[in-house]
Amino acid sequence: MFKKIFKLFAIVLVVLFGVLLYNTITLNSAIIPHKTVEIPANKDSSAIHLSQAIQIKTVSFGDTLPIDTTEFLKFRKFLETSYPLVHSKLSRQVFNEFSYVYKWVGKDTTLAPYVLMGHTDVVPVEAASESKWSVPSFSGAIKNDTIWGRGAVDDKVAVIAIMESVEQLLAQNFTPNRNIYLCFGHDEEVSGKRGAKIYSAWFANNNIKPALVLDEGGQIDQQHFKRLNKPVAVIGTNEKGYVNLDLMVEIPGGHSSMPSPETAIDVLNKALVNIRAKQMPGDITPTVHELIKRTRPAESFMSKLVLSNLWLFKPLVMGQFEKVKESSAMVHTTLVPTIVKAGIKDNVIPSVAKATINSRILPGQTSDEVLAYVTKVVNDDRVVIKKQTISIMEPSAVSSFESEPFKKIENIIYASVPNVIVSPFLMIGATDSRYFRNNSEAVLNFSAVQDVKGFHGIDERIGIKDLQRMIYFYKEFLK
Repeated sequence: MFKKIFKLFAIVLVVLFGVLLYNTITLNSAIIPHKTVEIPANKDSSAIHLSQAIQIKTVSFGDTLPIDTTEFLKFRKFLETSYPLVHSKLSRQVFNEFSYVYKWVGKDTTLAPYVLMGHTDVVPVEAASESKWSVPSFSGAIKNDTIWGRGAVDDKVAVIAIMESVEQLLAQNFTPNRNIYLCFGHDEEVSGKRGAKIYSAWFANNNIKPALVLDEGGQIDQQHFKRLNKPVAVIGTNEKGYVNLDLMVEIPGGHSSMPSPETAIDVLNKALVNIRAKQMPGDITPTVHELIKRTRPAESFMSKLVLSNLWLFKPLVMGQFEKVKESSAMVHTTLVPTIVKAGIKDNVIPSVAKATINSRILPGQTSDEVLAYVTKVVNDDRVVIKKQTISIMEPSAVSSFESEPFKKIENIIYASVPNVIVSPFLMIGATDSRYFRNNSEAVLNFSAVQDVKGFHGIDERIGIKDLQRMIYFYKEFLK
């Protein structure tokens, strides 16, 4: 009897190994080699223009906080002065004072247009971190073949690269095949409600349905794919959703010398700890599955075996994703406290404690499910939990990576980046392009930069080679 069981077990193991090996061999096609071109150097003026753009402090502080209109007006004048052909040959519409839509009329106006996007606003620099910068944060300093300052990466480089490419093509009397719209919002960093949301509605109201909307998001990434020994260009094809939850606890306070067993702050803290300790159930979405599929051929044999047999090894793969914050965010709805408020004086126990939880919602889940999950995890009626009605965005639909616009972008990347793998990508953050997703079947997110530094942080900077690659990319795409 024991021998029969052992033989059966051995047969099962052989069959299992055969299935694993078969999938590993058949599901891993070779990476196709491709020829690349030398990206031409641009005039020094392109780097100077980005430097000048960085020096203009177009800062967005918050949804309800005012902006320095003088700086935004200065940026408009800068664009007009720096790109005279764009402003003489393209029409421009202004939305809410500082968001701009330029129209470049093409040869065949019956074709659905393309939209190239960027935004002119930047996040602020914390006063406490200013001294930690290698150069002043808004200096736009050019040193060591690098342009430094807030906005160098997010997102003035895209605005400048788009304007440089169009200006250069206009100087050559080039006319695109179809209408091209250049769309630059001025409040992307605080939700885009006064910019992209308004001008995207103008497109819909005028029955203008873009064949492609291309915005920031993905990039050429080697930093997170070091084990592959080659860069991976990730093109965003869909976005996670977005919702804020407000938590409030109200318990009578009093003098700090006579605290109750639990205060409002105590109860709120326990709720926040519970939320952070228990993630929502994760999953490998179709977009992430395609990323795995496309990068799999460059992996080691054992990694190929695991990644080719997710039906068996999915928990192991999920565990590996969860070890790194960027990849963990690609397989989970995230929940993180971003604002906590309580107290007005050191010797007064506050009666009210509040917190805001920001959630980026995984495709396949909803904001209602996030609210229900957080309520269940907190499990305390003293914590009142509500969804903010402002800025709710459910996860977007997926733009096809088999579409003609995706293929065009893919081919330009292959032609300009040696040894690269190109893949769809799930956007874990929000961009202005989300407002177009109901009006275009191809909303894609990609900037031709590689391993950018200082995004939203200290020493934000970009190499001049990256700027040149971006200009080349946009020119090739427009041609």
